[in-house]
Amino acid sequence: MSDLQSVVISSKADGSWQATHVPSGKVAHGLTKDEAEEAMRGLLGLDEQGSFGEPLTSSQFSGQAQDIALYLEGPVSEMLALHSGFARLEAYESGMAHIRLGGGCSGCPSSTMTLVNGVQQMLQEKFGEEAITDVIPVQ
Repeated sequence: MSDLQSVVISSKADGSWQATHVPSGKVAHGLTKDEAEEAMRGLLGLDEQGSFGEPLTSSQFSGQAQDIALYLEGPVSEMLALHSGFARLEAYESGMAHIRLGGGCSGCPSSTMTLVNGVQQMLQEKFGEEAITDVIPVQ
C-alpha cells in the first residue's frame, strides 16, 4: 500500500498502473505500480521519504513574519499534508500574507477555498485579525 496521501493507485485493463491524486485530479501512469507511484511523487514534488524538496522560507523573515512563516511550515502544512500539500509564506506586509500552496495543493481547484476558508482562519486564530487582514495566493 502506498504512503501517498489522497492518492488512489489502480491497475488498468492493459496491465499498466495509474495513480490519481483525488483532490487535484492529477494523474500519473507507469508500467508497474511502483512506476506509477514514483511518477505521482514527481508530480506532487515528493521525494522517496515523503518530504517535499521545497525549501522552507521562514529563515528569510524576522519578527512576526517569521512566526507566521514557521506556523505555515508547521501546523498549517501538517493539515495540508492530508492531501499531500504544504504552505509557504512568500511575503508579508501590512497584514497581508502572500502564501504559496504547493504539492497536492498546487493546481487544485479547491486551493483558493482552502487558502481563504482554512489557512486564513488558522492564521487569524493564531495571530489575530489585525495581524492577518488578508491572504493572497502566490503561484
